[in-house]
Amino acid sequence: MMMVFGGTTEGRGVASLLDRMSIGYIYSTKSVPAPFPMTHGMGRHGVLDEESMGAFFRAAGISTVIDAAHPFALELHRNVDKAAQACHLPVIRFERNYDLPPDVVQGAKLYYADSFPAAVDTLRRLEPERMLAVTGVQTIEPLRPYWQEHDMRLRILPSGSSVVQATRSGFPPGKLVLMHPPRTMETERQCLLAYGIDCILTKENGTSGFLPEKILAAKTLDIPVVIVRRPELPESWNVVSSTVELKKLLERGGSV
Repeated sequence: MMMVFGGTTEGRGVASLLDRMSIGYIYSTKSVPAPFPMTHGMGRHGVLDEESMGAFFRAAGISTVIDAAHPFALELHRNVDKAAQACHLPVIRFERNYDLPPDVVQGAKLYYADSFPAAVDTLRRLEPERMLAVTGVQTIEPLRPYWQEHDMRLRILPSGSSVVQATRSGFPPGKLVLMHPPRTMETERQCLLAYGIDCILTKENGTSGFLPEKILAAKTLDIPVVIVRRPELPESWNVVSSTVELKKLLERGGSV
């Protein structure tokens, strides 16, 4: 039995592959996911800390863990690493595509930061009039030193839980942009124009996180994009970036 941490496009891709390979698995997400077909899998949701995760691994007879969760789910990655080590289980990381095509990068004003505090420093140097953060509701706290002093819009999902979390954190409700992430460059561009944005703060979340579309939209308006680099993964993990690679690894049997 495998444990797949998903809630992402990559997680659903992993589940689909395991179904085709007739491998049993448990698909775990933080919150209730949108339904999708699983023929050999069972779904569960809810946060697991290191201790409860290890107990779950043992009770369910998990033999391999596949982490296909969001690259910035830092607490989850740490708990997976510690719980898997305690249970002597191998971990496979299914990574998304982070490569940016040359035509996307060329002419774009890109500024990379290794952390959110570093990103705040970069933003202070750039001095935008109105910045749009598309980094999610969880980043309100690390960005507090910036938005308490500068005009910042925060784009979050239009869900009650996200709005409640944002307002409880003290973020001004009138500066929230409630919408799903734009999937096209033009939709992103219209969002930037509508809110008078002259700088974007985003995460290095790859093609499935629509990073190229954000950069292209910003480039058409000649505005800078500050990108927080994705965190590093534990060295002991096997990393694959396609279902073809994952299938080959599983067929070898060394990590099953």
